[in-house]
Amino acid sequence: SVPNNLYILGTMNTADRSIALLDTALRRRFRFVEMMPDAESLRGTIINGVNLGELLIAINDRIERLYDREHTIGHAFFLKCETFDGLRDVFEHEILPLLQEYFYDDLEKINRVLNRNGFLSVEKWTDDEANDEKEIFKINESALRKSENYRKIYEKKSE
Repeated sequence: SVPNNLYILGTMNTADRSIALLDTALRRRFRFVEMMPDAESLRGTIINGVNLGELLIAINDRIERLYDREHTIGHAFFLKCETFDGLRDVFEHEILPLLQEYFYDDLEKINRVLNRNGFLSVEKWTDDEANDEKEIFKINESALRKSENYRKIYEKKSE
């Protein structure tokens, strides 16, 4: 048994369908309280002119429209950001890879989530043998180093 004054808190990403059986088993045994991303916890947090609350709201609004609400980005990614280098690191090593996983093989959708802010650059590639032209998206490392590109995610609405 568990003492009355002991609470067990756990988190789980509902987007991960590989643990569906575990999810079902846990739901039979415990009470669940949904905790969606909380942009309010970031309101007023500004790093190099980048408003983290507005940034999270803009990203999640687009993810919800292009994918679903179960794949929105949690506020915890940004809680550890204390400097611009920390924000850049979170984007480069956590958020962009997560978006690449969500929108696998459709980098145009990632570009839309980021409001075409320059984090992705487009290269045209032509296959002369097949007479075919493709657009290839790549992460623009220099764009990640400019705070104005983070503000572009929420300042102008291109969609």
